[in-house]
Amino acid sequence: MASKSDKATAASAPLAAWGPTSEGFESLLQANARAAEIWLESWSRLAEESAGFVSRRWKQDLDLLEKMAACKTPVELLQLQSTFMQRALVDYMKETGKLADMETEAGVCEVEALDEGVRRAGKSG
Repeated sequence: MASKSDKATAASAPLAAWGPTSEGFESLLQANARAAEIWLESWSRLAEESAGFVSRRWKQDLDLLEKMAACKTPVELLQLQSTFMQRALVDYMKETGKLADMETEAGVCEVEALDEGVRRAGKSG
């Protein structure tokens, strides 16, 4: 696996043809590369979490069909549907909060990486 400095160097390689770059500009390029890396990692985690949630919900949907077939009265069916819908609402609300928290955390990390690059660029300039 490539080190962070190798990745940063690779990110700035297309600019090498233009001649030497300043240290400050290099710091900004490295920070931008790190922020992009954080963004991609966060989307991977969000996709994984979303897929897991959908899988769990589908299982509950299939279980509901099985339970509906076993209902003996209309009242029993309505109670089952009511309980299912309440649980689904809570599940979706919790998942929305979880995904929002995950993305907020990633956004904070991205901004921190960019801020660090700006601080380093300011020190070298």
